[in-house]
Amino acid sequence: MDDHRTEFFNDLQFGGVGPASPSALVADGLLHRHRIEGDKPGSLNGWHVLHLDSPASGAAGNWRTGARLTWCGKRLQSLTASERALLSQRIEQDRKRAQEAQEARHRDAAAKAARIWADAAPASPRHPYLERKGIAPGIARQSGASLVLPVVDFSGALHGLQFIDEQGGKRFISGMAKQGHFIPTGKAPDGTRTLYIAEGWATAATIQAMRPNVCTIAACDAGNLPSVATAARRTWGGVPIVIAPDFDKVGQEKGREACTQVGGHWLPTPADLPASCTDWNDWRQFQRQGVAS
Repeated sequence: MDDHRTEFFNDLQFGGVGPASPSALVADGLLHRHRIEGDKPGSLNGWHVLHLDSPASGAAGNWRTGARLTWCGKRLQSLTASERALLSQRIEQDRKRAQEAQEARHRDAAAKAARIWADAAPASPRHPYLERKGIAPGIARQSGASLVLPVVDFSGALHGLQFIDEQGGKRFISGMAKQGHFIPTGKAPDGTRTLYIAEGWATAATIQAMRPNVCTIAACDAGNLPSVATAARRTWGGVPIVIAPDFDKVGQEKGREACTQVGGHWLPTPADLPASCTDWNDWRQFQRQGVAS
């Protein structure tokens, strides 16, 4: 690689948005997708734009994490007025290209999700994951050996799917918009009942069974708790919101963040929590076993 390509690649690696291989960089001033180093083979969560004409510049990002950076081959203090104007123009054009590409990925994912969801059958109550978690199928459907769960927004629009295999392995449909979106456990939220927000669907379904008079949804993961809570508060200004995160450090931190952002309530961790319990489903299973014994 020439010096500018090398510098750009190194900065991308340092910023967590670098491709798995330097050969993935294309320097034609257009947006290109690449696999982020460390991501699974075949994934294309990264993007980059590289201009080699003076002043050499570029931009890149990671659609999965939201990380993004811009790069210039010259120190900003050394740029001429015309170079500064050109760089500013490029940054805006590159931002627009990335946004349009992201929106296209989201549309494609939503369309694919709609097709799969329509073709999926109601989930079997005997699915190994459901039996192991001690929960009913609820809204879950099934495609082959995997459970299929809808990822929606507060208007009810479908944005993607989560698949859960028999061993509990989870994956989302590639390219879907997850931020602020969630998996319902039953009747869609309508702002008339207290809203509980958990992380995973099995945990949310467990809380829903324990508290049938509330509405419980799953934020998909801990990192999405604040954005889902914020979207709920934006939709219904007065609905009581209760955050029910997992018991690990990340869950507790993100749960507290969500509570603070929306003035929500907190579902406290059980006082009799065994070390083996990481979420409300684990705790409920433990309680059942205690009753059975």
